Amino acid sequence: MRKPLATLAASAAVITLGVTAAQAQTQQPTPAEAPGNQAAPQAASDITDEQVNSFALAMNQVSSLNQKYSAQIQGASDDTARAELQQKAASEMSQAVQQAGITPEEYNQIAQAAQGDAELRARIGQAMQANGVAPAAN
Repeated sequence: MRKPLATLAASAAVITLGVTAAQAQTQQPTPAEAPGNQAAPQAASDITDEQVNSFALAMNQVSSLNQKYSAQIQGASDDTARAELQQKAASEMSQAVQQAGITPEEYNQIAQAAQGDAELRARIGQAMQANGVAPAAN
């Protein structure tokens, strides 16, 4: 029963990446767009257990922050307020990822790799269980 939860949690992390990735690019603009880094996700076999562990911790925090800000962003009175909330959410998500021990780029690469790799999703689920991290309830 826990494996479906882990799979859902991994999927939830991937869903939250849209805001995180977009905002991370906004915070650190590059003169030459480098979508090549995003287009070639890290192979699941190249992802270390340490990275999986850090990702699992970060994913829990990102999911919590996404839940915290989602309703606020939807309820924002105008585009300016919405943009400010998105920026604040992205900043906090980026900090949470870095505090977990990986970069936002590594987080995005692992999440992208997990989309198509059931074994990696299982590793992430195991790391969450080992760390006592449960997917957010809401």
